Amino acid sequence: MGLVNSSPPQKSFGPAVRRRRYFAWALIAAVALLAGFQARALVGPREVDDPPKEAEGESVPTPDAVAARADLGDDAAEADGEEEPTLFAEKHVEVEAVPAAAANAAANKPMTPAGVELWRNATLVGGAKPYYAARLADGRKARLTVDPKLQRTLEALLKSYKPMAGSVVAIDPRTGQLLAMVEYAKDGKSAGLATRPLYPAASVFKIITGAALLERGVSPSDETCYHGGVHGLVSKLLKDSPRVDRRCLSLSMALAKSANVVFAKLAVRHLDGQLLREQAEKLLFNRPIWSQAGVEQSTAQIPQGGDQLEFAKSAAGFGHVRLSPMHAAVIAASVANGGVEVEPTLLRDIEGVDQPAQPSQRLLKAETAARLRDMMKLTVSEGTARSSFRERRGWALGDIEVSGKTGSLADRKPFRDYSWFVGFAPADNPQIAVAAVVVNSQLWRIKAPFVAREALRAYLIGGSVGTPPQAKVASHRRRRGTKTRRHAQR
Repeated sequence: MGLVNSSPPQKSFGPAVRRRRYFAWALIAAVALLAGFQARALVGPREVDDPPKEAEGESVPTPDAVAARADLGDDAAEADGEEEPTLFAEKHVEVEAVPAAAANAAANKPMTPAGVELWRNATLVGGAKPYYAARLADGRKARLTVDPKLQRTLEALLKSYKPMAGSVVAIDPRTGQLLAMVEYAKDGKSAGLATRPLYPAASVFKIITGAALLERGVSPSDETCYHGGVHGLVSKLLKDSPRVDRRCLSLSMALAKSANVVFAKLAVRHLDGQLLREQAEKLLFNRPIWSQAGVEQSTAQIPQGGDQLEFAKSAAGFGHVRLSPMHAAVIAASVANGGVEVEPTLLRDIEGVDQPAQPSQRLLKAETAARLRDMMKLTVSEGTARSSFRERRGWALGDIEVSGKTGSLADRKPFRDYSWFVGFAPADNPQIAVAAVVVNSQLWRIKAPFVAREALRAYLIGGSVGTPPQAKVASHRRRRGTKTRRHAQR
């Protein structure tokens, strides 16, 4: 008698059954991966619980600035000793001295009676037309320029959405009068967030590169073809490659879309480190922006010499550049005012006597400023800020045109997401220039373009605060062949 196999017969599955089994296992794996991601998120800073819950030991911006670090692949600086971890690393950047001829205009500005400390000690005076007032050192009473309604609207907005940190500065570009100076930190340590260069400039620096390109004869309509660059810049992207360069953008649309490769390629073709640095210093980097103490100068380290890739990164917004909201608002106001910067002021009158006009200086040619203004319109109408300025029923500001530039950049260890909006409105007859910066963790509810939009709406139109674009979980996962320390976006 032959041997009989006592095990049950093997089933043969058809292709459809095998596909269903594969899908089931893939679904189980995806659920497990998502659960792991959520668990990691809960271990780190918790930013948008309902109500938000403070993370132990988490501290947000201290007066010491974020270090200028390598764009991609650097390790985060850590706090020394027993200090609590801070939002920003405590390194200081040394910048080469600015040539005397370039700095004289700023260094020799006449002193005004009071600076930022006047605002720190201000009180709100009620009545039919409320205003902020403060006492000068000699005891005289000063009425300040800050708009109480705008200031309180923006303070309430940031307190309502509770980002890790945020700041908004608004200026009348025609007079230099400060209309708002809002500083918010979730842990309450907000002093200096508007006036110190605590934040990477990111793609806001494309305004400086764009101005340099315009003044070197590049037309806003000149097109550049490219490929890649969404997640970083590498040397091969700087070279023309007709076989793969299938996307083309004009300089105007490259600014609107914040196209990193286009700006990098144009900078390599038309600029060098010295020209870009000179343009940055014309727009008050590495120089004083206000004659009073309490406002630190923003710093821009532009590579000089033969490192073409590092220079290209700087031109595209990946560089060692730190920027304060005050300075960003001054840049926006200067473009809005035809290239002329009017020094910021907080003083409307002293003991009822109006203050004289503020000193001013030309930072850009009038033609360059006009072209930048038109290019920046496209950021809002067709570019990276469009979704923030659109609502279900149309444009958030109705028929009012806005010129602006966004910027965003993420640090990974620890994760910090910085977003910017710098701009002004109405675009062709500016009454207000604004700079907003918001710092978030991986869970966020608002970003800077929405905050800036509400600042413009509150000042120009009034009414209730709108609804921001849908909040998301910031996702910056590792991709093959890319480094993950810092990730410049738009």
